[in-house]
Amino acid sequence: MKSKSDTAVIAYVASPHAGYLKLFRAYEGSTLYVLGDEFIRQFPALVRNLPAVTPEESCKMIQALCIFREVHVLTLDVLKTIQHLNIVMPDEDVSHAVATKYLAGKCVTFDDRWKLRWDWGAVHAQRRPEGERVVSVEEFDREIMRNAYNVANRSPDWWRQIGAILVDKSGGVLLVAFNQHVPNEQSAYLYGDPRSNFEPGDCIEVSGALHAEMGVLAEAARRRFSPEGCDLYVTTFPCPPCAYPWAHTGIKRLFYVDGYSLVAGAETLQANDVEIIRVDMTSPSP
Repeated sequence: MKSKSDTAVIAYVASPHAGYLKLFRAYEGSTLYVLGDEFIRQFPALVRNLPAVTPEESCKMIQALCIFREVHVLTLDVLKTIQHLNIVMPDEDVSHAVATKYLAGKCVTFDDRWKLRWDWGAVHAQRRPEGERVVSVEEFDREIMRNAYNVANRSPDWWRQIGAILVDKSGGVLLVAFNQHVPNEQSAYLYGDPRSNFEPGDCIEVSGALHAEMGVLAEAARRRFSPEGCDLYVTTFPCPPCAYPWAHTGIKRLFYVDGYSLVAGAETLQANDVEIIRVDMTSPSP
C-alpha cells in the first residue's frame, strides 16, 4: 500500500465547504492539487459556477486548515510531474473527464462518498428520500393509492401515467388529477411528444404535459381552496418542479409508491415539515 506521501488528491474546488472538508480529511497528510484555470475553462458549467472562488484562493483557504502536507494549483505542466503517484479524485463528471483526457492508463481512484456540488451525476441521481416512513399496514393508504392508479390510467401520456389525489384531514377525497398533454389531450398524437427526444430523467423541464401534481394544485387555485393541512397522494414521487411548490402549500404529508427524489425535491418538502411516506402496496397486511 502506498503511503500518504505518495498520494495526490486532485479536485475541482469551487468553494471549500463541509463536504469538501470530509473528503480532504479522509486523505490527511497527502498532497492536494486544485484544478487551475487551464482545466476550468474546458468546462462551461464550471465557468458559470457563481459561488466559485479562484483556485489560488481555494488553495490558501485549505492550506490554513493544515490537513494536507502541501496544497497546489494544478496546471498541465504540474500534472505531467505527478502521474506516477496514487491519484484520488472525487467521483464526479469533471474528474472523470480530466482523468480520461490526461490520465489514461494511470492509477486513479474515484471517491464517491461525498456530495460536493451539483455535477451532472448528482443532478440525475435517483435517491430514496431520507427519513421516509414506509407504510405497509394501512389499508386506507393503499385504497387511496389504488384509486390514484385508476386515475392515472385515464392519462393519454404514453411516456408515463401519473395519478394524484388530495385528501382532507378526515380522509375525504377533495381533488384528483392525472398528467395530460397541453394545450389539449390530442396534442401528442398530432405533433408528437417532446419527451421522446430524451431519456428518463434528462431535461425533465421539457414536457408537453401538465403533471398530475400541478393539475391538482391548479384546480385548488381555481376553486380558491387552500391545501393546507391536507395529504397529497401521488403514484410516483414528484419531480423537482412539482415538489417545490407543493412544499410551500402547507400540506401535512406526501404519499407515494414508486420513483425517487431528484435534486432537492425531498429535502425541500421535509424542510417545510411535510412528512414523506412511501406506501408499500405488496407486503401482506397483518
